Amino acid sequence: MSETATVTFKLNDRDVTVPKGTTVMEAAQQQGVYIPHFCWHPGLSIAGVCRFCMVKVKGGRKLEIACNLEARDGMEVNSVDEDVKEAHKWALEFHLVNHPLDCPICDQAGECGLQDYYMKVGKYKSQMTRPKVLKPKALRVGEDLVLDTERCILCSRCVRFEDEVTKTGALGIFSRGDRSIIGTYPDKKIDHNYQTNLVDICPVGAFTSKDFRFKQRVWFLKDKPAVCPGCSAGCHVNVFAKPETRSYYRLKPREATANGHWMCDIGRDMYEHLNQQHRLRFARTM
Repeated sequence: MSETATVTFKLNDRDVTVPKGTTVMEAAQQQGVYIPHFCWHPGLSIAGVCRFCMVKVKGGRKLEIACNLEARDGMEVNSVDEDVKEAHKWALEFHLVNHPLDCPICDQAGECGLQDYYMKVGKYKSQMTRPKVLKPKALRVGEDLVLDTERCILCSRCVRFEDEVTKTGALGIFSRGDRSIIGTYPDKKIDHNYQTNLVDICPVGAFTSKDFRFKQRVWFLKDKPAVCPGCSAGCHVNVFAKPETRSYYRLKPREATANGHWMCDIGRDMYEHLNQQHRLRFARTM
């Protein structure tokens, strides 16, 4: 059998060899090179809508998006050039144009892509003077889902998840321009057993889980790897808890062969029996 074809290129002056067909974003992830992104997710198709993962290719006429740029032999890619940093700054600026300043009450605070990227590639004085566009808040779009469309940056991860993973097509992007919103179709709600995955893949806290909403700040939690005991599938998970009080708050999927990037909503409830209110405190008398 012939060996898999490979390509070798430079990424920030480092020689990188990857299988042919690998994108620059995938190669960067494998090499531990940080390229900011919102819409790209390893378990979904490439959309290229956030325009945030810009990189510079030597000899190219313009910057290109790393998520949809296939690595080629001899190509030289730079993700830290001043032109690239300037592009990241402006992409972030446009993502924040209509974003509400509700970080103190947002469940995503502490693990929010917008917060993280602002601290890493932002820290600038905004030049936008127009008032923010107000959009619907706290919409009950599923049994365990709350949608705040003001926070949404239209990365389309949730729409692609519904189309490609659950194949239910329950979400769409409606209207145009800065009035565009993510939402369900009229008189419809999201109704399947993988709803909370939308919370996991949302980078900005537009989707929140009713079960976890307002219960705890993520920076107070410690996570440990485990295996979900809900069924024989053996999904790999991370358990989030406060060890000092023996309180458990959520399970999130951990990428593995058994479950890929996802897990079901039934499995997410498997932490509840660990908490004190569900356990015996005193011996029972017969």
